[in-house]
Amino acid sequence: MQSIIKQAPAAHSEASRLRLSNATARLGALLLSSTLVVCAPLSSVWSASGDDKAPKSTGGTFDKANDIPPRLQWTANFGYCGEVSFISAGLYYGQYVSQYDARSIASKNADQSKEGSQLLLGVNDAYAASQMHLNAVQWKSTSTADPKNFLAWVKENVASGYPVIISVFENRHSFDGSNDENAGDAEYDHIVQVTGISSKHPLSKPSVYDADDVMTLSDNGLWSPTGQPAYVYRYASGAFQANRKEANSETHPIYSLPREGSNYGVAITGIIDHDGKTLPVRLSTDRKFEKPAMREGSNTRPQAEDLTLTVMVSGLTPGLSYKLYRYSSFQSVPSSGFNASAAKADRTWTINIQAGSTYIVKEKIRSDQIAVYRAVPDTAP
Repeated sequence: MQSIIKQAPAAHSEASRLRLSNATARLGALLLSSTLVVCAPLSSVWSASGDDKAPKSTGGTFDKANDIPPRLQWTANFGYCGEVSFISAGLYYGQYVSQYDARSIASKNADQSKEGSQLLLGVNDAYAASQMHLNAVQWKSTSTADPKNFLAWVKENVASGYPVIISVFENRHSFDGSNDENAGDAEYDHIVQVTGISSKHPLSKPSVYDADDVMTLSDNGLWSPTGQPAYVYRYASGAFQANRKEANSETHPIYSLPREGSNYGVAITGIIDHDGKTLPVRLSTDRKFEKPAMREGSNTRPQAEDLTLTVMVSGLTPGLSYKLYRYSSFQSVPSSGFNASAAKADRTWTINIQAGSTYIVKEKIRSDQIAVYRAVPDTAP
């Protein structure tokens, strides 16, 4: 077995008890804990790539891959996997926020060195999405594990083009050599993004579970057996499921979907736009990490660096006029009436293309800034 570089633990065992309480208590609570960890060597039931590109198809005829490049999470302060997952989803819909601010939003400005400050599925994910002006659909059942129906739900949302964020077990034996078959959290250890699906069957609605479907996921760079994160993994749906003991076995892969207990997931289906007038906006960044990273035990924001954003607006019609707005805080972002609220934007572009259907602009910001972009026709409210 390769030696593992142990990363700072992340936590949420106390969240297990919180999730058993009512929804109001869960969403309002900030008490979480236990361990998010690094994981295991490769096995035959799955594959991992050594870079940030998904491996080739394993023979599926029907494929859907969403344009969600992986990003590197901070590992201090119990891990920022939930935060990075929401950042990636936000970029997909035209907005950038740092890991520090994503946690601050989710935790209502709690001390980030505390276990209860994390952005966790089943605890404060819906609240975080609403504060980031994102529409979120949570997996409907968390009272008991339902992996086949859960994976069908994941499949349908990925095939619909939505970022999907789920919770997984990690192989604690492979991570730290633990011989405790029950090591790790009883509910989940880590939060990852499902970015693609490959199936031998049409990706039609309603989706159905197929054990040979292959999911592509990003682990936010947490597993680093060689000093370089692998980021991208592929799992067959049937082989992906495990109970806590199986997930920790020497022969099991790095990540597993809990087959017992509860399943947690959220699909980010778009931005909040009550008028339904916004156009698709997507951001990409010139780097997939934030450095310097957060220091363990610190609540102080790390020093910021320059960051270049590429903003792409699509769905444009030549000859028509549009407005692209940029906001520097989520509090300034309208939920409707974008043109009527133009004064809330920090910058405005007028778009009037003569050919094609896209418009691209680059902007330089600091990595500790918030940048939210919305595009609407001139005729929108």
